[in-house]
Amino acid sequence: MPIDSLTWLYPNYLNLSSLVKTHDNAHGLLLVGHSGIGKRILAFQLAGDYLDSEKLKPKARATFATTANEYHDSDLFHPDCHFVCPEENKTSIGIDKIRELKNDCLYKTSQKGKGKVGIIYPAELMQRPAATSLLKFLEEPPDETLLILVAENIHNLPETIISRVQIHNIKKPSFEETVSWLDNEKTKKDWREIINLLGSRPLLINELGYESLHKKINKISMDVDSLVLKKSKPSEIAANWPKEDLDMMLKILYILISNLISDSLLQDNDNLKYLPSSFQELNGAKLNYELCFNYLNEIANIRHLLLNRKPLNWNLQITNLLTPIYADLNGLMQHG
Repeated sequence: MPIDSLTWLYPNYLNLSSLVKTHDNAHGLLLVGHSGIGKRILAFQLAGDYLDSEKLKPKARATFATTANEYHDSDLFHPDCHFVCPEENKTSIGIDKIRELKNDCLYKTSQKGKGKVGIIYPAELMQRPAATSLLKFLEEPPDETLLILVAENIHNLPETIISRVQIHNIKKPSFEETVSWLDNEKTKKDWREIINLLGSRPLLINELGYESLHKKINKISMDVDSLVLKKSKPSEIAANWPKEDLDMMLKILYILISNLISDSLLQDNDNLKYLPSSFQELNGAKLNYELCFNYLNEIANIRHLLLNRKPLNWNLQITNLLTPIYADLNGLMQHG
Protein backbone atom coordinates (compact mmCIF):
# COMPACT_ATOMS: atom_id res chain seq x y z
CA MET A 1 0.00 0.00 0.00
CA PRO A 2 1.25 3.55 -0.66
CA ILE A 3 3.50 4.86 2.09
CA ASP A 4 1.61 8.15 2.32
CA SER A 5 -1.52 6.26 3.42
CA LEU A 6 0.34 5.21 6.59
CA THR A 7 0.22 8.63 8.20
CA TRP A 8 2.14 7.63 11.35
CA LEU A 9 5.03 6.34 9.21
CA TYR A 10 5.25 9.18 6.75
CA PRO A 11 7.46 11.53 8.84
CA ASN A 12 9.95 8.67 9.34
CA TYR A 13 9.84 7.95 5.63
CA LEU A 14 10.52 11.55 4.57
CA ASN A 15 13.60 11.74 6.81
CA LEU A 16 14.97 8.38 5.73
CA SER A 17 14.17 8.87 2.06
CA SER A 18 16.36 11.96 1.82
CA LEU A 19 19.09 9.97 3.57
CA VAL A 20 19.12 6.96 1.23
CA LYS A 21 18.59 8.78 -2.07
CA THR A 22 22.03 10.38 -1.87
CA HIS A 23 23.81 6.99 -1.49
CA ASP A 24 26.38 8.82 0.64
CA ASN A 25 25.19 8.88 4.22
CA ALA A 26 24.13 5.33 5.03
CA HIS A 27 25.08 1.75 4.29
CA GLY A 28 23.34 0.07 7.22
CA LEU A 29 19.93 1.00 8.65
CA LEU A 30 18.08 -0.61 11.55
CA LEU A 31 14.33 0.06 11.60
CA VAL A 32 12.96 -0.74 15.07
CA GLY A 33 9.32 -0.75 16.15
CA HIS A 34 6.26 -2.77 17.08
CA SER A 35 4.98 -5.50 14.80
CA GLY A 36 2.07 -4.71 12.52
CA ILE A 37 2.79 -1.00 12.03
CA GLY A 38 4.39 -1.10 8.55
CA LYS A 39 8.17 -1.41 9.07
CA ARG A 40 8.47 -3.87 6.18
CA ILE A 41 6.53 -1.55 3.87
CA LEU A 42 8.88 1.26 4.89
CA ALA A 43 11.92 -0.92 4.17
CA PHE A 44 10.76 -1.74 0.63
CA GLN A 45 9.82 1.89 0.00
CA LEU A 46 13.35 2.95 0.99
CA ALA A 47 14.82 0.21 -1.18
CA GLY A 48 12.82 1.63 -4.08
CA ASP A 49 14.16 5.11 -3.36
CA TYR A 50 17.74 3.84 -3.14
CA LEU A 51 17.49 1.91 -6.41
CA ASP A 52 15.35 4.57 -8.09
CA SER A 53 12.70 1.93 -8.78
CA GLU A 54 8.94 2.40 -8.51
CA LYS A 55 8.55 -1.38 -8.76
CA LEU A 56 9.80 -1.89 -5.21
CA LYS A 57 7.42 0.65 -3.70
CA PRO A 58 4.37 -1.21 -2.30
CA LYS A 59 1.10 -0.45 -4.07
CA ALA A 60 -2.42 -0.94 -2.78
CA ARG A 61 -2.68 -4.46 -4.20
CA ALA A 62 0.94 -5.53 -3.75
CA THR A 63 1.44 -9.09 -2.53
CA PHE A 64 3.61 -9.06 0.56
CA ALA A 65 5.98 -11.96 0.85
CA THR A 66 6.44 -13.94 4.02
CA THR A 67 9.22 -16.11 2.55
CA ALA A 68 12.13 -15.39 0.21
CA ASN A 69 10.54 -17.58 -2.49
CA GLU A 70 7.28 -15.64 -2.27
CA TYR A 71 9.22 -12.38 -2.63
CA HIS A 72 10.98 -13.71 -5.74
CA ASP A 73 7.58 -14.43 -7.31
CA SER A 74 5.88 -11.27 -6.05
CA ASP A 75 5.04 -7.93 -7.63
CA LEU A 76 7.83 -6.33 -5.61
CA PHE A 77 10.72 -8.46 -6.90
CA HIS A 78 13.75 -6.52 -8.13
CA PRO A 79 17.02 -8.19 -9.23
CA ASP A 80 19.13 -5.78 -7.14
CA CYS A 81 17.09 -6.20 -3.96
CA HIS A 82 17.53 -9.36 -1.87
CA PHE A 83 14.96 -10.15 0.83
CA VAL A 84 16.03 -12.41 3.72
CA CYS A 85 13.58 -13.95 6.20
CA PRO A 86 13.18 -17.32 7.94
CA GLU A 87 12.53 -20.22 5.60
CA GLU A 88 9.09 -21.77 5.65
CA ASN A 89 8.56 -23.77 8.86
CA LYS A 90 11.69 -22.19 10.41
CA THR A 91 11.85 -19.62 13.20
CA SER A 92 15.38 -18.32 12.67
CA ILE A 93 17.71 -17.09 9.91
CA GLY A 94 20.81 -19.21 9.44
CA ILE A 95 24.25 -18.25 8.19
CA ASP A 96 23.59 -19.85 4.80
CA LYS A 97 20.90 -17.22 4.11
CA ILE A 98 23.30 -14.38 4.95
CA ARG A 99 25.93 -15.92 2.69
CA GLU A 100 23.37 -15.96 -0.13
CA LEU A 101 22.58 -12.31 0.56
CA LYS A 102 26.23 -11.34 0.30
CA ASN A 103 27.18 -13.58 -2.64
CA ASP A 104 24.02 -13.07 -4.72
CA CYS A 105 23.50 -9.37 -4.05
CA LEU A 106 25.69 -7.23 -1.84
CA TYR A 107 29.04 -8.22 -3.38
CA LYS A 108 27.77 -8.60 -6.95
CA THR A 109 27.62 -6.00 -9.67
CA SER A 110 24.28 -4.19 -9.81
CA GLN A 111 22.16 -5.55 -12.67
CA LYS A 112 20.33 -2.26 -13.20
CA GLY A 113 23.31 -0.03 -12.39
CA LYS A 114 21.57 1.79 -9.53
CA GLY A 115 23.07 -0.03 -6.53
CA LYS A 116 22.13 -3.03 -4.39
CA VAL A 117 19.90 -3.41 -1.34
CA GLY A 118 19.51 -6.22 1.19
CA ILE A 119 16.53 -6.40 3.56
CA ILE A 120 16.61 -8.72 6.60
CA TYR A 121 13.27 -9.27 8.35
CA PRO A 122 12.93 -9.88 11.25
CA ALA A 123 16.62 -9.18 11.92
CA GLU A 124 16.44 -10.36 15.54
CA LEU A 125 15.79 -13.89 14.27
CA MET A 126 19.30 -14.17 12.84
CA GLN A 127 21.31 -16.88 14.53
CA ARG A 128 24.48 -15.56 16.16
CA PRO A 129 26.85 -16.89 13.42
CA ALA A 130 24.56 -15.33 10.77
CA ALA A 131 24.70 -11.92 12.46
CA THR A 132 28.45 -12.16 13.01
CA SER A 133 28.99 -12.86 9.32
CA LEU A 134 27.62 -9.37 8.53
CA LEU A 135 30.31 -7.56 10.49
CA LYS A 136 32.89 -7.35 7.70
CA PHE A 137 30.26 -5.98 5.32
CA LEU A 138 29.16 -3.35 7.84
CA GLU A 139 32.77 -2.34 8.54
CA GLU A 140 33.84 -2.21 4.87
CA PRO A 141 30.69 -1.98 2.73
CA PRO A 142 31.04 -2.12 -1.06
CA ASP A 143 30.14 1.02 -2.97
CA GLU A 144 26.49 1.66 -3.82
CA THR A 145 25.17 -0.87 -1.29
CA LEU A 146 22.53 -0.56 1.43
CA LEU A 147 21.55 -3.07 4.10
CA ILE A 148 18.21 -2.57 5.90
CA LEU A 149 17.57 -4.53 9.09
CA VAL A 150 13.97 -4.62 10.31
CA ALA A 151 13.42 -5.59 13.94
CA GLU A 152 10.86 -5.52 16.71
CA ASN A 153 13.23 -6.21 19.60
CA ILE A 154 16.63 -4.56 19.32
CA HIS A 155 17.84 -6.33 22.48
CA ASN A 156 17.93 -9.65 20.62
CA LEU A 157 20.56 -8.32 18.21
CA PRO A 158 24.30 -8.49 19.01
CA GLU A 159 25.81 -5.22 20.21
CA THR A 160 28.45 -5.57 17.48
CA ILE A 161 25.68 -5.21 14.87
CA ILE A 162 23.80 -2.44 16.69
CA SER A 163 26.94 -0.32 16.99
CA ARG A 164 27.60 -0.47 13.23
CA VAL A 165 24.21 0.63 11.88
CA GLN A 166 22.05 3.73 12.07
CA ILE A 167 19.12 3.05 14.39
CA HIS A 168 15.74 4.56 13.54
CA ASN A 169 12.85 4.04 15.96
CA ILE A 170 9.59 3.81 14.04
CA LYS A 171 6.65 5.54 15.64
CA LYS A 172 3.65 3.46 16.66
CA PRO A 173 0.33 5.01 15.61
CA SER A 174 -1.94 6.48 18.24
CA PHE A 175 -5.26 4.84 19.08
CA GLU A 176 -7.03 7.49 17.00
CA GLU A 177 -4.71 6.99 14.00
CA THR A 178 -5.26 3.23 14.19
CA VAL A 179 -9.05 3.57 14.24
CA SER A 180 -8.99 6.13 11.43
CA TRP A 181 -6.83 3.94 9.20
CA LEU A 182 -8.84 0.77 9.88
CA ASP A 183 -12.09 2.62 9.14
CA ASN A 184 -10.64 3.66 5.79
CA GLU A 185 -9.71 0.07 4.99
CA LYS A 186 -12.95 -1.59 6.09
CA THR A 187 -16.53 -0.66 6.86
CA LYS A 188 -16.88 1.14 10.17
CA LYS A 189 -16.58 -1.17 13.17
CA ASP A 190 -16.03 -0.79 16.89
CA TRP A 191 -12.30 -1.51 17.02
CA ARG A 192 -11.79 -0.58 20.67
CA GLU A 193 -11.72 -4.08 22.15
CA ILE A 194 -9.34 -5.37 19.48
CA ILE A 195 -6.97 -2.39 19.69
CA ASN A 196 -7.02 -2.54 23.48
CA LEU A 197 -6.04 -6.20 23.26
CA LEU A 198 -3.53 -6.21 20.40
CA GLY A 199 -2.35 -2.61 20.68
CA SER A 200 -2.09 -0.02 17.91
CA ARG A 201 -0.99 -2.41 15.18
CA PRO A 202 -3.29 -1.47 12.30
CA LEU A 203 -1.70 -3.60 9.58
CA LEU A 204 -1.69 -6.72 11.75
CA ILE A 205 -5.30 -6.15 12.82
CA ASN A 206 -6.36 -5.50 9.23
CA GLU A 207 -4.64 -8.69 8.05
CA LEU A 208 -6.24 -10.87 10.72
CA GLY A 209 -9.69 -9.39 10.15
CA TYR A 210 -12.32 -7.92 12.43
CA GLU A 211 -14.76 -10.85 12.46
CA SER A 212 -12.06 -13.49 12.95
CA LEU A 213 -10.39 -11.58 15.79
CA HIS A 214 -13.65 -10.86 17.59
CA LYS A 215 -14.67 -14.50 17.34
CA LYS A 216 -11.36 -15.70 18.83
CA ILE A 217 -11.32 -13.04 21.57
CA ASN A 218 -14.85 -13.92 22.61
CA LYS A 219 -14.07 -17.63 22.61
CA ILE A 220 -10.98 -17.21 24.78
CA SER A 221 -12.89 -14.98 27.21
CA MET A 222 -15.76 -17.46 27.47
CA ASP A 223 -13.31 -20.35 27.91
CA VAL A 224 -11.47 -18.53 30.71
CA ASP A 225 -14.74 -17.78 32.49
CA SER A 226 -15.85 -21.38 32.05
CA LEU A 227 -12.61 -22.61 33.62
CA VAL A 228 -12.76 -20.23 36.57
CA LEU A 229 -16.40 -21.14 37.26
CA LYS A 230 -15.61 -24.85 36.88
CA LYS A 231 -18.14 -25.23 34.10
CA SER A 232 -15.50 -26.89 31.93
CA LYS A 233 -12.32 -28.81 32.58
CA PRO A 234 -9.01 -27.80 30.97
CA SER A 235 -9.05 -30.96 28.85
CA GLU A 236 -12.50 -30.09 27.48
CA ILE A 237 -11.42 -26.57 26.54
CA ALA A 238 -8.18 -27.82 24.96
CA ALA A 239 -10.08 -30.31 22.81
CA ASN A 240 -12.05 -27.42 21.25
CA TRP A 241 -9.05 -25.30 20.28
CA PRO A 242 -8.38 -26.07 16.60
CA LYS A 243 -4.72 -26.79 15.81
CA GLU A 244 -4.70 -24.21 13.01
CA ASP A 245 -5.85 -21.48 15.46
CA LEU A 246 -3.58 -22.42 18.37
CA ASP A 247 -0.95 -19.74 17.82
CA MET A 248 -3.49 -16.91 17.74
CA MET A 249 -5.44 -18.37 20.69
CA LEU A 250 -2.23 -18.56 22.73
CA LYS A 251 -1.29 -15.03 21.72
CA ILE A 252 -4.68 -13.72 22.87
CA LEU A 253 -4.41 -15.62 26.16
CA TYR A 254 -0.92 -14.16 26.65
CA ILE A 255 -2.22 -10.63 26.11
CA LEU A 256 -5.19 -11.16 28.43
CA ILE A 257 -2.90 -12.32 31.25
CA SER A 258 -0.51 -9.43 30.51
CA ASN A 259 -3.38 -6.95 30.69
CA LEU A 260 -4.59 -8.50 33.94
CA ILE A 261 -1.12 -7.98 35.43
CA SER A 262 -0.83 -4.44 34.04
CA ASP A 263 -4.26 -3.37 35.27
CA SER A 264 -3.52 -4.83 38.70
CA LEU A 265 -0.14 -3.11 39.02
CA LEU A 266 -1.38 0.26 37.74
CA GLN A 267 -4.80 -0.07 39.39
CA ASP A 268 -6.27 0.91 36.05
CA ASN A 269 -10.01 0.22 35.89
CA ASP A 270 -10.59 1.77 32.46
CA ASN A 271 -9.63 -1.35 30.55
CA LEU A 272 -11.26 -3.89 32.85
CA LYS A 273 -14.34 -4.11 30.64
CA TYR A 274 -12.20 -5.63 27.87
CA LEU A 275 -11.08 -8.53 30.09
CA PRO A 276 -13.06 -11.74 30.72
CA SER A 277 -15.71 -11.19 33.41
CA SER A 278 -13.87 -13.57 35.76
CA PHE A 279 -10.78 -11.35 35.48
CA GLN A 280 -12.85 -8.23 36.10
CA GLU A 281 -14.06 -9.69 39.38
CA LEU A 282 -10.43 -9.99 40.50
CA ASN A 283 -10.07 -6.21 40.58
CA GLY A 284 -8.31 -5.43 43.86
CA ALA A 285 -7.36 -9.05 44.50
CA LYS A 286 -3.70 -9.84 45.09
CA LEU A 287 -2.00 -11.56 42.21
CA ASN A 288 1.17 -13.54 42.67
CA TYR A 289 3.17 -11.62 40.08
CA GLU A 290 6.02 -14.13 40.03
CA LEU A 291 3.59 -16.92 39.17
CA CYS A 292 1.87 -14.70 36.61
CA PHE A 293 5.11 -13.90 34.79
CA ASN A 294 6.12 -17.56 34.93
CA TYR A 295 2.78 -18.36 33.34
CA LEU A 296 3.46 -15.89 30.53
CA ASN A 297 6.77 -17.66 29.95
CA GLU A 298 4.94 -20.98 29.72
CA ILE A 299 2.63 -19.58 27.04
CA ALA A 300 5.62 -18.17 25.13
CA ASN A 301 7.45 -21.51 25.34
CA ILE A 302 4.47 -23.42 23.98
CA ARG A 303 4.12 -20.92 21.11
CA HIS A 304 7.81 -21.43 20.34
CA LEU A 305 7.36 -25.21 20.24
CA LEU A 306 4.29 -24.78 18.07
CA LEU A 307 6.05 -22.49 15.58
CA ASN A 308 8.93 -24.99 15.40
CA ARG A 309 6.38 -27.69 14.56
CA LYS A 310 7.47 -30.00 17.34
CA PRO A 311 5.63 -33.37 17.19
CA LEU A 312 3.89 -33.05 20.55
CA ASN A 313 0.50 -33.96 21.97
CA TRP A 314 -0.96 -30.47 21.69
CA ASN A 315 -4.18 -31.39 23.47
CA LEU A 316 -2.11 -32.39 26.51
CA GLN A 317 0.11 -29.30 26.23
CA ILE A 318 -2.89 -26.96 26.21
CA THR A 319 -4.63 -28.91 28.99
CA ASN A 320 -1.58 -28.51 31.23
CA LEU A 321 -1.31 -24.83 30.31
CA LEU A 322 -4.94 -24.08 31.21
CA THR A 323 -4.83 -25.91 34.54
CA PRO A 324 -3.57 -22.90 36.61
CA ILE A 325 -6.60 -20.91 35.47
CA TYR A 326 -8.94 -23.68 36.60
CA ALA A 327 -10.68 -23.16 39.95
CA ASP A 328 -10.64 -19.41 40.54
CA LEU A 329 -7.18 -18.83 39.09
CA ASN A 330 -5.59 -20.48 42.12
CA GLY A 331 -2.42 -20.99 40.11
CA LEU A 332 -1.96 -17.22 39.74
CA MET A 333 -3.24 -15.84 43.05
CA GLN A 334 -1.35 -14.84 46.17
CA HIS A 335 -2.35 -16.86 49.21
CA GLY A 336 -1.88 -16.41 52.90
